[in-house]
Amino acid sequence: MDQDKEDEREQEADPEGQDEGEPDQLYWPPPLVGISSVSGASPGAIGISPLLLEPEPVKEGDSEETIPSALLLALKDRMHSSRSCEPGEPGYVHHRLGVADEAIYVIDDGKDHCMVGRLVGETPNGCAYCLVARISLYRCVQLADGDVSLTEAFSDARDLSLCGVFEEEHGLSNVLLVQHYKSVDDIPPDYLPPSPFLEFTDESLPNGR
Repeated sequence: MDQDKEDEREQEADPEGQDEGEPDQLYWPPPLVGISSVSGASPGAIGISPLLLEPEPVKEGDSEETIPSALLLALKDRMHSSRSCEPGEPGYVHHRLGVADEAIYVIDDGKDHCMVGRLVGETPNGCAYCLVARISLYRCVQLADGDVSLTEAFSDARDLSLCGVFEEEHGLSNVLLVQHYKSVDDIPPDYLPPSPFLEFTDESLPNGR
């Protein structure tokens, strides 16, 4: 059953089964191999009950290890592996790349991929919108080394998704899939780096909702 979920997520991210090839040598520590997808219950559109997740502890201060809690929930919801590595484990990736509006965040997702994301905006009722996607480990290294501009972080990504996150300080937080994009060209430019953080209104919600 777990393998079926993984196959479904891979098909969604790469419907033609033509995922880009990986170079023979990778320069990031290889993460643990994923077993299954934890997002099989993740909804495909608004109107379906969202996945409920325990809130992630918020770290003090602002460092390259700090990922906004709403974005971290979205990244973990859309990842393909069953779990991300813990600090100190081989392959642990948990970083901010860049600053201000150009900043993106990455976490490990299996032995040769990472999840990448950024905060897009927020509604008055506290729903955070996050753009998340899956990239190759090699592309993650290129972004970290500055060989590829952070503004191109989503250019060849798979499983491009806009997620809405309702955080609860005590209890469960809700993560829902708002929109899935076939390619970066389908994403509104205002959602991509280095666009500023958006303050959505009832009239300007994604997809007019």
